[in-house]
Amino acid sequence: MNTCHIIIPSLALTLVSCDKAKDIAAKAASAVKQEIAVRTGDPEPSKVDEELQKLVDQTPEGVVFRKDLPFPSHLQVRTTCRREMSVRFFQTSAIERRAATVNGTQVAVTKLERSGDQVRFTLEQSGFSVPSAADPDGEEKKIANPLEQVAPSTRPVTFTKSGNRWKTADSNGFHAAVLSRQLAPVLDELLIENAVAPHSMWFGKRRIKIGDEFDVTAANLPMLVAGRAKGSLHLKFEAIEGVGGHPCGVFSVTGDYSRKEFPDFEGNLTDEDVSIQSGKLWLSLLHPVILKEELDTIQTFRSGGNGNLSGRGQGAVKLSVQREWKAVTP
Repeated sequence: MNTCHIIIPSLALTLVSCDKAKDIAAKAASAVKQEIAVRTGDPEPSKVDEELQKLVDQTPEGVVFRKDLPFPSHLQVRTTCRREMSVRFFQTSAIERRAATVNGTQVAVTKLERSGDQVRFTLEQSGFSVPSAADPDGEEKKIANPLEQVAPSTRPVTFTKSGNRWKTADSNGFHAAVLSRQLAPVLDELLIENAVAPHSMWFGKRRIKIGDEFDVTAANLPMLVAGRAKGSLHLKFEAIEGVGGHPCGVFSVTGDYSRKEFPDFEGNLTDEDVSIQSGKLWLSLLHPVILKEELDTIQTFRSGGNGNLSGRGQGAVKLSVQREWKAVTP
């Protein structure tokens, strides 16, 4: 699952417990007059493409979430990530200590293009907004992201794989050198998280019916959460829907997980404790990828790297992720 990391400057502090985060989130939630509606750009389930429907393995006994089809080596994935947050943020530098409550919405649109052992990442859009002070129930006002020390770069970055290691194709410059060093060991995890590579763990060959429920724990957690994760998630199979024409199984989800040093494409690393209060996941019926997420969470996170200072935060985060996922002709 994609938590669309907040880009914040890091601090080597112990993570606050999830119970304390829940208390803070509850207090923050009491001050919010009206919940912001989630806007993903695709509010209604889309119809499933007829040609893709032919590849779905479905019988009266249920469906198989396939992983036997060849995974496309040439892909384009455009992801829209929206985070509505009410978090308490802490930052420490050599000269000051700062704490603030952040209430607002962060939106990022990214594009990943994969051609074999080459991946090109582009941040197409990034912004932060808050409800207008004059009309809190009306239009949102765009402001500078209070959680960012430096605005993220919209310059495309290309990574190439040589043997078992990734590096930036642009070999010149300090930024490229830092990215190569920090992301080389973990870029495969990041590609799985962003549906550019398949999850190594998936459902197996058994058929699953609408209404089936099960827990995903321990060794099976990588089917939902990439990277170094621990925890337990409860799933219930709710429906079959399309996401941009792609057939998916829809699961309701609750539970908790933690993850250490998970990267983003700017070289930041995040430790996080996530409690999913409620939510849904749209899992492809054709490949081991997650194409859509809508989650109400309580999070504690600590992030930094790439030469930035570090910080930590805790509070309520409503997450909406939608991916336009398509194989392309080489």
